[in-house]
Formats: sequence, C-alpha cells, structure tokens
Amino acid sequence: MKLYTPQKIFIEKKALNAPATKRILSRLPDVPAEEIEESRTLIEKIRKAPEPITEGKRCLLLAHDQGRSFKPFPESEQYLSCDYFTLHVAEGCDLECSYCILQAYLTNPVLTVYVNIEEMLAQLQTILDRNPDQFFRIGTGQLADSLSLDHLTGFSEILVPFFAKQKNAVLELKTKSVNIDRLLPLYPEGKTIVSWSMNSKKIQREEEHKCASIEERISAARKILTNNGYRVGFHFDPVIDYEGWEKDYGEVLENLFSQIKENRIAWISLGCLRMMPELKPIMQQRFPHSALPSAEWIRGMDGKLRYFKPRRIQIYQTMLGLIRKKAPDVTVYLCMESPEVWQQVFGNSWNRDVVCRQLDTAAKD
Repeated sequence: MKLYTPQKIFIEKKALNAPATKRILSRLPDVPAEEIEESRTLIEKIRKAPEPITEGKRCLLLAHDQGRSFKPFPESEQYLSCDYFTLHVAEGCDLECSYCILQAYLTNPVLTVYVNIEEMLAQLQTILDRNPDQFFRIGTGQLADSLSLDHLTGFSEILVPFFAKQKNAVLELKTKSVNIDRLLPLYPEGKTIVSWSMNSKKIQREEEHKCASIEERISAARKILTNNGYRVGFHFDPVIDYEGWEKDYGEVLENLFSQIKENRIAWISLGCLRMMPELKPIMQQRFPHSALPSAEWIRGMDGKLRYFKPRRIQIYQTMLGLIRKKAPDVTVYLCMESPEVWQQVFGNSWNRDVVCRQLDTAAKD
C-alpha cells in the first residue's frame, strides 16, 4: 500500500512548537505548510467544499487537544462494548473504506493529528495512578487508523514505551495498514497489542480502498511477532453478508491460522456491518458502485441500520465455528451487540462480567 502524503499542512498556532509538529514537518519538507490561528475557520471552509470528505483527506491539520482525548468507548444501553477505553490522538482516516462510519460521524472532515501527545499521556498517567485496582484496555483506533500515519507522527515510538511501564493498562493499535516499521525496534514488554481489521478478500478489493491487502495484513502480523514483546489481535468487523461469504471468510481464517499461532493472538472480535442512517446516502454518493447500501436493513435499538437479528446470529455462529476449528481457546467477543445475541451465540453461560474478565485476562497474558 502507498503511505499517505498530504497536499498541504495546516498548523494551529498553539500547536506550532510541539515536538511532534517539528517531527512531522521535517518528514514532509516539500509539502507547503500554513500557520492558522485556530482550526474552526478551516473546518468550516472544507465543509462547504463540493466534496468535503475527499477535500479534507488532502489536508493534514496539526492541532492541540483540549483535554478530551481519553474517553470510555461509547456504549448504548442496548449494546455492549466490554469496558474499552479510547485515546484520541488523531481524527479522520487517509484510507477509503466505503462503509467507514467516520464519514457520517465526524463533524470535522479535515484529517487531524493532535500533537500535544506528551500532555495527553501525562493526563492519562494521572488517571491510571488514581485507579490502581482497575485494569484499562485502551485503543487509539476509534476515530482514526492507529498506524497509517505513523511514518509521519512516530506516535508509536512514544505510546509503546509509555504503556510498557504501566501495571494496569495495555495499548491496542488497530489498523488496516502495514505501517509497522517504527514498532519493530521497540520493547513493548507485552503491553501493546497490534490488531488488524480483517475481511474477506472480495470485500477488501471492492470496499476497502487504499488499504493493505488481506495477505499483506497477515504478513505484517507475522512480522510484528518476530518481536516477542508484541501480541496481535484480529477484528472481523464488519462481517458482510453476500452470496458465498462463508467460503470467502473461511479461506481467510484458514490462511490466518496457518501463519499465526493461537497463543500469540490476544483476541478476535466479530461484528456485522451496521451504519448510521446518515451514512447510507454518503456511501451512495461517494461509492456509487458499492452494493452495500442496497442490502436489507432494519433499524436497531440504537438507531443504526443493521442486518436482521436472526441473520446476525447465524453469521456469528458460523464465524465462531470456523474459528474454533483452528483456535479452540482463543478469546472471541462481539462488537456492539445485545445480551440476547451474545447468549444465542455463546450459550447460557455467557454474561457481561465474564466476558470483560476474559478480555482483561487475554490482555495480561
């Protein structure tokens, strides 16, 4: 895959002297850069462009976070997220997945990096120190790909050593890229899990534009494991329903488990395609050849468009069976599903507290 280079860099005045700003500018010496007082005017200008999402990806905004970076993963009353936390070091994504929720979720279309990462980690350290008996699973991949900009930001070189020193937290870096070179020389001490979002080869080719191929992702996972301090995770989210999906996903799982040992996998997640209603027309406009918006949808309890519940259960049961044939003991969990669906997939022994403890144990092992 081709690594991202912006056409122009905008720098908030407050972010101008940050070490990360200087590093990024030094790695992009030929890209024009402009200092701005604050980002609101730029964001409003891009939002009024004929294609604001596309235009926003051409720019890189270096901004100063205002203390909002660390949050619990959003969880509705009806669907569960298993006590996950997010660290927002960036917003937006240079990759182009047709189904990406960020297209409808983010009000800021400009690809943004928060450069005051040292300040954010100092605030996080205070939270971890104040809660020594709580274990934190923390990811950076909710509002951005965790690694696709790492060749510019070098944030992995700051995050991995920080988490290596923590007794009650692990870091998850989730990606569809193979941008792992800065990770390899580090010493994660078992406290960083590098995860890949996975799909069938058909969906990757047709819907996950500018991303690494499925073969490249598995190869990168195998390479990261040459450093014994890392473990890996895999997120089959979204699983997409189409004729022949079982065979296609089965082939990916067969290839995955032939190259990655089960005991090096922290967890595997499963989640069916779902979307905010506002995303559907955006997909139809930006990706007119995609068949995904024309699927049969119902509105879920959280207002999102989802496959029918019986179909989701069937998909999860099939995927779980395929995984268990090759990795009987690996931790598997569902993304944003109801207790009823969890019970139908995993049986009567399931409950939320057990799953959270399993994930904490998987993170620590």
